[in-house]
Amino acid sequence: MQTENTSLSQNLNNKSVKAKKRWQILSEALRGSKSRDTCQNLVSVRRFQCYGLFNVEPAITHEEEATWMEYTCSEFPLFQLSVRHLTDKVNPETLHGFNNTGNVCIWPSEEVMTYFCLKNCSWFDGKAVCELGGGMTCLAGMSLAVYSSPSCVELTDGNENSIKNLDIMVKKNHQMFGSTQVNTRVLKWGPSGVDADLQDKFDYILCADCLFFEEGRQDLVDTLYSLLKTDGEAILFAPSRGETFQLFVDLAVSTFSVTTSEVYDERIQSMHHQMKAKGLDHYDENLHFPLYLKLKKTQPSTS
Repeated sequence: MQTENTSLSQNLNNKSVKAKKRWQILSEALRGSKSRDTCQNLVSVRRFQCYGLFNVEPAITHEEEATWMEYTCSEFPLFQLSVRHLTDKVNPETLHGFNNTGNVCIWPSEEVMTYFCLKNCSWFDGKAVCELGGGMTCLAGMSLAVYSSPSCVELTDGNENSIKNLDIMVKKNHQMFGSTQVNTRVLKWGPSGVDADLQDKFDYILCADCLFFEEGRQDLVDTLYSLLKTDGEAILFAPSRGETFQLFVDLAVSTFSVTTSEVYDERIQSMHHQMKAKGLDHYDENLHFPLYLKLKKTQPSTS
């Protein structure tokens, strides 16, 4: 019994050390600390990078500060998107001043949300869509703009350098948008609220892995409520990350009709179980497996 308890204690301690190391690297990136090769270290520490839902190949276009990649998917033969990835070296000045993990790398939650939206692309036809906190690529919103037929797609983030990157991507992909109007905008959550022209505007809001900053949770709930039309829906994907997912849900239930699920797609569920079988050294569902959260606005805004 003593041996078993010792082994359990060691396992818990190892998990704690790994978690602290992940958060230390991420925190350094967000604060602007000059740790060497932050992005490379972050990917290395978390090890699991993505589910491989998209084929990603280098494009002919090359730039010194960025690399263009072509995203395709065998399940969606007509889907193709040119994505501009920033270089591996994270510039502290680029991230300083706003919590922008999307400028570090594309997270599994964004990948899964994009795949989920493409599988359900008919939901968005003729609808006003906004991606909130979409980082350097707003991969889900941009993908819907080229593959589906929303009336408009608003691509937003709180970091001006993300918006600059999105502007470049919009110009590169604009011929694929058809009649969909695609806009970009700096949008920060906070007590100042959202711009008047965005209030009660959107049928759908997309948001990936934005729930773990304690100081921003209530602001995010309020922002989602202000942006959505009555009967509008927010689709969010995020891992549990300890209690952070549930803490956000606990705030949202006072304002929205809330639906959560761990089983939302057969392929994702199958891949999730395959990854779990490889063990925590490769895949930790607490950090990597995106849970599905749908918020439905049932009352008109009073703001």
